[in-house]
This record gives sequence, structure tokens and C-alpha cells, in this order.
Amino acid sequence: MATAVTMGDLSRDPGEVARGLVAWQRGDPDEAVVLTLKYSSQEMSRSKFVLWSWSGRTSQGEPSWVLPVTAAQAAAFAPKGPAAALERCVAALLDAEVGADPDLLRLEEWHGFTCIVAPGIADMELASLALEDANTTKAGGRARIATLPAGYPLGGGPIPLAADPLARGRGLVALSREVLLHPVLVLLALGRHGFDPTAIADDPSDLAEGLRDLGYAADLPAVEPPAPSLAIDDDACPRRRHARRVLRRLLQKGKIGGHHTEIGHFTRGLPDHEKRDAKEVVEALLRSGILVEKPSVGQRHISLNREALPEIHALIDRGETADPLLAAVWTAPAPGEG
Repeated sequence: MATAVTMGDLSRDPGEVARGLVAWQRGDPDEAVVLTLKYSSQEMSRSKFVLWSWSGRTSQGEPSWVLPVTAAQAAAFAPKGPAAALERCVAALLDAEVGADPDLLRLEEWHGFTCIVAPGIADMELASLALEDANTTKAGGRARIATLPAGYPLGGGPIPLAADPLARGRGLVALSREVLLHPVLVLLALGRHGFDPTAIADDPSDLAEGLRDLGYAADLPAVEPPAPSLAIDDDACPRRRHARRVLRRLLQKGKIGGHHTEIGHFTRGLPDHEKRDAKEVVEALLRSGILVEKPSVGQRHISLNREALPEIHALIDRGETADPLLAAVWTAPAPGEG
């Protein structure tokens, strides 16, 4: 008995490999199946891949196949190898001779992998042969399908299938991008209306137009613009940005009411060409009542006006100014107004 799948196992039938695993022998065949899927999933990005899949039925008796493609890969339709395998499998099951119903076919998650539930198929053996043929490629890819034991149903929760308007690629991916539908939903739409899902050209513009005429163009959900940054460093007005920094520093140092500091602190650290603007701003803050000045015959001293603390916090936190004369000093709208 083996505890893991090895490279040498890839030439064998997945059912034979799984039955030789310890998990199967101890009565957990589904765990053994997952081990084969995990190993096969590593092959999906290679040109000479080996696609091991398992057939079975859901708890409602619907024909199903679980692929070595993770549910996350199916939802993203990426990377290229797993996406191509999923496309081949869905298209093969939609073939008229196989008989999957495009109105009912869906993707569900089973132990982290993609399960295609395909109602309408009468001959599961024929469908499995079609899947194997579809994944036998000129580059050397091949597929083998085993059957899950009775009593271990496939299926699970639905895999979300959302369009990616920024997806890069040709063929089905390009068609999906044009009509804003997930590639699997595009395949189902094609199968529903008699188009050949395996014959999508590199430039699918005509086919996209046909699908849009049939009502398959989805609208992207409205995206709310990001909220403007209220951070001081992101303030577009250099005058207000400096004022907010100095006011915050005065507040942190407790320079409120009777606790004053030299007015020169308002221009400290600034290059000479910015000091003139800073002096104009500090005078405007004094006129607005945000700052108060200590009566003195010598060096001017200022502090925060205790009665104006709500206005002070509004300016520091959000760049808001209620005083029209102070607002006239700024060179850009407040962040929340941008």
C-alpha cells in the first residue's frame, strides 16, 4: 500500500492508483480520490499533462465529473492550463451526441475541486469517453477517468462564475471579455443556441455580436469610487496641509488656552519661499478664532482656542473649514469636497 501518488503512477489508471492508497484501504476512498486529483492538478500547466478525473453522481442522482482543476481556478478561469482543460470538458459534455443540458449544467465544488454536474446525459460511459478524447491533445496531453464508488456523491456548493473585464487571452477568453460573462457561461450560451463551443476563432467579434443580439451581454455592477483620503499628507493644498500639521502638533503638546508657544513655531522648518504663505495662514487662523494670541509687548505667542476645539479637530482630522475668510486662504478644496 502507498501513502502518496508518485510520478510513476501517471501511466496507470487513476482508479487502480487510488485503490492502492492507504486511505482507500482504511475505508476513505474519497480521500484517496482527492490525492489523485491533487497530483494530477500539478500536471495541468504542462503540455504533456495527464488529466485524471472521476465520474459519479450527485446525491440527487445527476451525472457528474470531478476534474483536477481547483474551484478557485475555475472561478478565475486561470491559469491557462487548468482553464483550457475545463473548457475542453464543458464543451465535450455539451456535444449533441453526449447530451448535457446547457440549461442545467453547472459547476460545483467537491473537496476543493471542480465538479461538473451535467443533467441530461443518458450514457455516462459515452460521456467519459468524450472527455478522454477531448483531452487527448497533439502536444501529448491525455486523460483517464475512473468511477467513484457508490455511496460517495459528488457535487457541493456552487462555484461563483463572474466575468473578468480585464482578462487577457484569445478565443473563449476574448469572447467572455466582450460579452462580460464568465467563460463557462459563454460555453453554455453557445450550446443553448446551437453554436459549436469548440470552434471559437481568435477574433470572436462576430460571435460576440450574435450573443449580444440574443441578450447575453451582462452589465458590470456599478463600482463606487473610493472615498477621498482625509490624511494630512494627502491634502492637495500645501497651505492647509502645513496648518493641519502644526495644529496637530500644538494639540499633542497641550498648547491650549493659557499654554502658549512662540508664533515662530508656525514657520519653523519651512524653506524661505514657503514662510510667507505660512505667515499668511497663521494670521488667518487668528482671525478665524482657531488660534488666540497672548497679549505681550515682546515676542508674539499663540495657543489653540479652547472654545474652538470642535473646529480645530475638524480641520486637523478632515481638512474642513467653516470660516469663509479662512477657506479663502486655501488653494484647493477640502479633501471631502474633492
